[in-house]
Amino acid sequence: MIRERSLLIKGLTFLLAVFILNIPFPNSTPLSHSVFSFLGLPIYGDEETMTGIQYASNAWGIILLLGLFALYKSLNRHRLKLTILAAFIVISGPGHMVEAMQKTVLPGMYVVSYDAENSICTFERNKEETVLTGTCDLSFENHSSKPVTFEVALDERSYFKEDTPFLLMMNKPRLHTVTLESKGYQTVEITSSIKVADLPSELYIGEMNGFHVKIYPNGKKRYL
Repeated sequence: MIRERSLLIKGLTFLLAVFILNIPFPNSTPLSHSVFSFLGLPIYGDEETMTGIQYASNAWGIILLLGLFALYKSLNRHRLKLTILAAFIVISGPGHMVEAMQKTVLPGMYVVSYDAENSICTFERNKEETVLTGTCDLSFENHSSKPVTFEVALDERSYFKEDTPFLLMMNKPRLHTVTLESKGYQTVEITSSIKVADLPSELYIGEMNGFHVKIYPNGKKRYL
């Protein structure tokens, strides 16, 4: 079944590296992002808006292809099936592993996951157009059997620069304290208001979703 053992070892080593780099923990972004940040390397072409060339994702994508190619070439029998199976495990396995750990062994803030696509903020002025109020419905899931309390802040980076003032506004005058009940998917509402005079004149009414958040329990931080 094995054509070349040394090539098999190289392929499995590359695939293991990709599996580890693809783990979405302790943040919702893959571990490769944390590695790039630690090394001082750019993660995106435009760090401010998280757009452009995705260097971290491209790096583990290249390693994945090298690993799959080496695995395929090292086998004699069932190599296509085993290569496809390996790709499935490496790509989907890290997320399932973290979810299983959240339900069993991880403590505190690490049991929380965040659904960015189903979280939304709306912004509108009052009748006198003197105050702009933002209301956000944030969707979280607590995987543990115990309640979890933390402070939440909307991440200031956005795909669209014009959304940044809205995100900044929601973190003032202080961060919002959130408590999630045990086990379950929950939507939490937070609100914030600011005087129109303190905002850029072009901000009137808006709606946005797909943004990330940061949670702060007991002096620690997670990016979700």
